[in-house]
Amino acid sequence: MNFKFGTRILLVLLLSFNGCESISFLQNSFQSKPTNAFVIPQIEGASDKRDRYEFTGKEIIIASDHPLASQAGMEVWKQGGNVVDVFAAASFAISVLRPHSTGLFGGGFAVVYLPSKGKWAYDFRERSPKKGVSSFYLNEDGTVIPEKTLKGAYSAGVPGTVQGILQIQKQHGKLPLSSVIAPAIRYARNGFSVYGDLAFAVSKTWSQMNPTMQIVFGIDNRPIREGELLLQEDLAKTLERIVENAEKEFVDGKTVQLVSDYYSEFQEFITAEDFKNYQVKVSEPLASNVWGHTLLTMPPPSSGVHLVTMMHLYSEMQNRNSFPKGDVGEMIRITEAMRVAYRDRAELGGDPLFTNIPVSKLLSQTYAKEETNEIERKVVSGSWPSPSDETKKPESYNTTHISILDKEGNAVSTTQSVNGIFGAVQMVKGTGLILNNTMDDFAVAPGVPNLYGLVGSKANSIEPGKTPLSSMSPSILLEPSGKTKIVIGAPGGSQIPTSIFNTLYRYLIQKRDLYESVSYPRIHHQFRPDRIFLDPEIKDSYPQSELPFYQVQYIRHRAKVFAITREGDRLIGVSDPKGEGVPLGF
Repeated sequence: MNFKFGTRILLVLLLSFNGCESISFLQNSFQSKPTNAFVIPQIEGASDKRDRYEFTGKEIIIASDHPLASQAGMEVWKQGGNVVDVFAAASFAISVLRPHSTGLFGGGFAVVYLPSKGKWAYDFRERSPKKGVSSFYLNEDGTVIPEKTLKGAYSAGVPGTVQGILQIQKQHGKLPLSSVIAPAIRYARNGFSVYGDLAFAVSKTWSQMNPTMQIVFGIDNRPIREGELLLQEDLAKTLERIVENAEKEFVDGKTVQLVSDYYSEFQEFITAEDFKNYQVKVSEPLASNVWGHTLLTMPPPSSGVHLVTMMHLYSEMQNRNSFPKGDVGEMIRITEAMRVAYRDRAELGGDPLFTNIPVSKLLSQTYAKEETNEIERKVVSGSWPSPSDETKKPESYNTTHISILDKEGNAVSTTQSVNGIFGAVQMVKGTGLILNNTMDDFAVAPGVPNLYGLVGSKANSIEPGKTPLSSMSPSILLEPSGKTKIVIGAPGGSQIPTSIFNTLYRYLIQKRDLYESVSYPRIHHQFRPDRIFLDPEIKDSYPQSELPFYQVQYIRHRAKVFAITREGDRLIGVSDPKGEGVPLGF
């Protein structure tokens, strides 16, 4: 283990079994900065930032979105757990620690690679309930009912987070469930110090919260503030029921009964039958050769396939001499790769059980050549379409990601979410759990943008039992030898695939180190609106005057990347400096 991080891991170990006072102390020892801060590696003080957000070890590293979630993972590792136990412990913990981002009434994806056993892609995303149909969200004249997919009881899909974590841990973990969930129970019952991002989210959504939720996230009838102690007793009791009943708790346990009671006042939109019918989907990861590595990512309805398309298109354009040289040429290659990938996502993306998605075609070199030919004709002829003047809807970035890698190459990459800030902003009484608002990830009507400004087609329409299209793209990259090289993923809505692309581009193509690659200013294009979104720090490198064929908006990117790489016998982990998380390990 890198010596300069010894005091940090020693502190974690000393505090592992203490109560809220120690938890608050650990939280305070990693004081969060304003969420709109941005770190450029070369600026003054960068080494201090690197000390906080980068960790070097030899045994194992976890990169997560909260110090205590990383601590929970290391706690079970020290008890003899493996990377899957670390994943489960950190996942339960992060649901307690970042309730505005994720939760046990949410959903997610996980790619698991265990070199001696195999590789798996787990889809435990939310599903549309039996009563979930498009017409439920439309007026008689076919117009969309405002906000119905965004907030409130009807915006929630049937959750899958608990079912997914339990199935993965049961299949691959070593420790008893009681050990894995113990840190989360402790954080819920003993409390932790509210950090800035959470306090802001509570304040922003306070007026939308139902009374049950306001009791948990309020003190003296006002929103809880930064530095105050958040206690979640009902959530602790729910976690204890999961320990006692395992997967049965989310089939016919008390938690399901409490959800049914809640929905008795909302047309029984989600029922006990929906929970009984829920199935975690298990498949092979989508695998493709990219940039000298094999990328393992989630198949649809994840956006992993579109991430791969982006990378293939960029490589194909690199082989053409017709593109401009320098920074402008690179901007064109990156932007056009993103534009095509997000066009495909909008037109084709959806649940493969309900619609045909031509994955093989999208991953083929033939497709990359054909699309590059079209881009090349546009570049050579100068026949660029007029930039669109569309406006972009406000975005919410409330998802979380965990990356884990050990010295044997065992790896887990998982992205989990409740979709928007605090999801539906409705807590089910007696559970301590907040409903997701993932129904908004469907295309409620063709061409109507969702929370993230993304449009969809009939392929992503609302149907009972269907899984909505997702930007989440947890990924693992292997070297030609089969050794695990990189574990990576991100929260950040529509910016997830492009943020992963940006990081891999800086690390694998530009040969920057991992910290620089994660923290470097980013480029984003998502087809609609037809606009490049650039971090302000690179405005001088890409001024609008040099990109007359694009509409450019300089705006802070808030997607956060969590990545781990192997370099020789060292493991290097980075939690994005835009967030509150830290990597930990041994």
